[in-house]
This record gives sequence, C-alpha cells and structure tokens, in this order.
Amino acid sequence: MKGSRQVKKVGRTLVVAATTTGLALVATGCANNVIGADGPQPGIAAQVEDTEITLDELTEVVDGLCTLQASDPSAATTSRAFAQSRILEAWVGSLVDAEFAEDRDLDVTTQNPGLELAPGWDDVDEDDRDSLRAYVEAYVFSLAVQEAAADETPDPTEYDITINPRFDAKLEDRVLVPAGDQLSVPVSGEASLETEAPTPEMLQDLPDDELCGKRPEAQEAPPIPLG
Repeated sequence: MKGSRQVKKVGRTLVVAATTTGLALVATGCANNVIGADGPQPGIAAQVEDTEITLDELTEVVDGLCTLQASDPSAATTSRAFAQSRILEAWVGSLVDAEFAEDRDLDVTTQNPGLELAPGWDDVDEDDRDSLRAYVEAYVFSLAVQEAAADETPDPTEYDITINPRFDAKLEDRVLVPAGDQLSVPVSGEASLETEAPTPEMLQDLPDDELCGKRPEAQEAPPIPLG
C-alpha cells in the first residue's frame, strides 16, 4: 500500500476504540446499492476491489473480539450476531478507506493498537489472533486515513464492493441493512446479519454461545404502586 506507517505503542485506548462492537462504526455505501447480486467466490464474506474477507476470518474476528469483550468489565455486552454485523460493516468501510488512500497516495501515519496489551488477550485463541490483528489494524488505518483526508470523503460508488448474499444485506446511509430481496439464496437465522442492537431483555434470553461479552445482570422489576 502507498503511504508510510509510523508504528507507536499506544495501549488500551485505541484497542477499545477499534474493538468495541457497540459503537457506531464507519461503513460505506450508497442507498440503492444491493450488494452481492452476483455473489463473491465461495468462502468469501465480502470483497472490496481485490481484497477479500473470508467467512473464516470474519468468524475468527468475532470470536476474538467477543473474548476481549468478556474480559473487559467496561465493555458493553451484545449478541454475537450483532457483533458480526458491526465488524463486517466496519471492516468493509476500512477496506474502502485503504483503497481511497492508495488512489490519492495519502501519507498516512498509524499507531500500533497494542492488542497484546488488551485485557483478555491471553485468552484469545491463537487461531483467531492473526485475523483479529488484521481487522484492528485495518480499522486503525481507516481512522488515520479519515484524518489525513480532511474534508474529502471516499465515494464508495468508485469501488467494487461485494458482500456475500447469504447475509442478505445492502448498504443504506453508510450502514448495513437487510436487503430482503436475495430470495434465490437460502438465508438462515445464523447467516443473516442482525442489524438492530439487542435489548437487555433479549440478551438475558440468549444462550451463552450467542453472547458477546459478559451476560448482563438481570434488572429487578420496579415495585407495583399501591396507590
């Protein structure tokens, strides 16, 4: 990639910014773009130009980030399905920013996100670490591109963006939303993207293997007024 990168250790702050799945992370797209009409190659979750995100890599990042979420008492809990949606959304946006930086020959300086310093890093499966690093580094680089580009914003219509139709997703107003028209592609509950954040009540009902982070404590019902 064109542009230079200056590596610095920054520790936990950037890790939290890059990995908290409840944040409104950046995505790209246009309102009438139904992605994945032709579909990517088998095993690919998404593709921006020639850069691919495999389904395995997406799963590994979800696994890794949810492990970090569970180890950080300040991290919000969500569902794995919603985490997957936000991660894919942010990753695609980051790849568009990377293409934009290369096209504009931007001189981009990034900082090392310091994943190894994050609470829970030792609990992240070794098989998940490379994909997790790739995602976080792409996200941190994306933030640096946005800063370097100043007021200029990447136009996603200039790039070839494809998302696997199994997710039945399209981009509207820079976020992933259900497409609702990929009827020729079987979409299971696990495959489709969960684009609405789960409520605390919904999280209470999820089994452990569908949670991302620690299960929130049940809220006591308010007392019934007696008069």
